[in-house]
Amino acid sequence: MSPDEIATAWVMAKGVLPIIGPRSVEQLRMNLAAADIALSAEDVAHLDAVSQPPPIFPHSMLHTEEYRQRITGGKLDDFVRPDKPVAWPCPGSKPAYSHSNDR
Repeated sequence: MSPDEIATAWVMAKGVLPIIGPRSVEQLRMNLAAADIALSAEDVAHLDAVSQPPPIFPHSMLHTEEYRQRITGGKLDDFVRPDKPVAWPCPGSKPAYSHSNDR
């Protein structure tokens, strides 16, 4: 298996149908061969992990425990965090601002 085949199979395993643009018949063969590769969930998870880009500034700083303690005055552990993500806008609410020009 070539890296091209694995990369294409990885994208397909994530539910995406890639648009290929081969420049040669050999590249076309490699892209089409990816359809015959079955990656396991473990393979996909490993490829996801090794391809994750490193955090860049300021995100690399914002998610450190030291910074979060500093911006909460050392009281980070006292904050009650929701059990699940909070959605916005809340169902039934109306936005405070609209991009439309209708008034």
